[in-house]
Amino acid sequence: MTNEPNRSTDGRTEGQNIDRVASGSSRRDFLKATAAAGALAAGVGSGVVGTSTAGIPTPRLSVDGNLIKDPQGEAVKLRGLNIADPKRLSVTAPARGKTPEQLIRWLTNADEGWYPRVLRVPVQPVDIGEHPPGPVAEDNGDDPAPPVPAFDQDQLESYLETYLDPVVDLCAERGVYCIVDYHRHWDGVQWAESQKGPINEPLQEEVLGFWQTVAPRYADSSHVFFEIYNEPTEPGFYSSRYKNGDPAPWMQDKWDLWRELAQPWVDAIREHSENLIIVGSPGWSQTPEGATIYGEFDGGNLSYAYHTYPGHAANNENTWAEQGGHDYSGVEGAFEEVPLFVTEFGWQDEFSGYDPHRWISGTTDGFGQPFVDWLESEPSLHWTAWCADPVWLPAMFERGFETGGETDAVGNPYEEEIPTHCEDLPCEWELRGNPDMGALVKETLAETRDDGIPSGEGPETPTEDTPTDGTPTDDTPTEDTPADDGPNWPDGTTDPDGDGAYEDLNGNGEVDYSDVVEYFENMDSEGMQNNVEYYDYNGNGEIDYDDLVALFGEVQ
Repeated sequence: MTNEPNRSTDGRTEGQNIDRVASGSSRRDFLKATAAAGALAAGVGSGVVGTSTAGIPTPRLSVDGNLIKDPQGEAVKLRGLNIADPKRLSVTAPARGKTPEQLIRWLTNADEGWYPRVLRVPVQPVDIGEHPPGPVAEDNGDDPAPPVPAFDQDQLESYLETYLDPVVDLCAERGVYCIVDYHRHWDGVQWAESQKGPINEPLQEEVLGFWQTVAPRYADSSHVFFEIYNEPTEPGFYSSRYKNGDPAPWMQDKWDLWRELAQPWVDAIREHSENLIIVGSPGWSQTPEGATIYGEFDGGNLSYAYHTYPGHAANNENTWAEQGGHDYSGVEGAFEEVPLFVTEFGWQDEFSGYDPHRWISGTTDGFGQPFVDWLESEPSLHWTAWCADPVWLPAMFERGFETGGETDAVGNPYEEEIPTHCEDLPCEWELRGNPDMGALVKETLAETRDDGIPSGEGPETPTEDTPTDGTPTDDTPTEDTPADDGPNWPDGTTDPDGDGAYEDLNGNGEVDYSDVVEYFENMDSEGMQNNVEYYDYNGNGEIDYDDLVALFGEVQ
């Protein structure tokens, strides 16, 4: 493991960033405040960082039967994308081409045609503890799974503060739900002796410590969901029933063993938060029917995960809704009783035979379109496609620049030098089309963008009936609101210090960090350019980046 300091997305070390934090403010507050400045440094003029958010309201959601509902009791259906681990994205950005913040702004930019309603963020013990990535370790003849425990508390706190907090905050700003996914898998780590138990208590403690730290950190964030454990690889589920349809008793034992391991994680979250929880299942999260056949977890407001790829048996005859168990990989109608969150699915055509990628080898016609059709057939099926990345497989993108041909991992980012393929971040990513997965996923997100979204006020998304020049939706200005063509900020935009400039852009009565972000995202809008006098904080007669700095200086 390297002793190199943690690297931030802009190349400074963590210590250098902390030195820049204003006295009395936390690092997390500082990162939130400078989200706009980070985007600016990343290359505003490139067209990658968009100003037109595709966001929606993100109130706290709750499970009712097999549906997920908003506070008004209306059913919600969520569709979205996986990204790579934010620390991995950050430290490999020169090879990948984007930082996590640049990627999220791009993937939530309506001008680019993107409309995800949820982003799944894999938080990997491999990256928290700075271990060799699985493919790299495996190539060296080592166990691809990190040791248990994979990290200590100081490493976890540093990871959250430096990498996860900015992503969670940016998801809120962009109006998209965020799944914090404890992304551990690989064989040999669940049970100490065999698939009959006993449970691996050190592993249980590792994951328990994670959720005891993470759940209270985001307990008040209505847009955050918690996925307790990505893919439990053991104990292996096979057929969940006898041929006559009766439940198989040996599978009850396996499900009970899984609950013995994982229930404390759910309990730890529930001590602090009522946010939606997503529960995986043995056999690489291919057996969610365990919850409906053998018993749900305790804790309430629970959804269950389902993962599938073209190489899994259910895809031979498109039997995802039918017989469950590892041999068949269907869910046995579990979505009729509980909400199912398909947090991983994907395909890529260029792999064949018995190489390590055989499970993801498939085509849009053979797997992708039929599976997406099934996902869209039920309101209780929610999904995040894997993966909005050009390196992790199956990949939705290719890098639009000269690369070293890396797949699955960019070397060992914590012990080796990262190659620089992208000199000026962000660099272009090209969407993969048929027979690969990128184009269909994007088209489906766009076509369903108004379907099943929560009620309430959220970031403005231009439509045919919505002005795109920044005109307020309320035609009656107040004495505290600019009279014409202001950006689409909430009603009540105010002038807290009475100097004639409107610094309180979010209408909460004070100048805070989100106002800085709002200013940056709207400074080129026609609404602001037509009302320079309201937003020209340095008095030079125009809206420019010096005004952004001046506004930041007024944050209390």
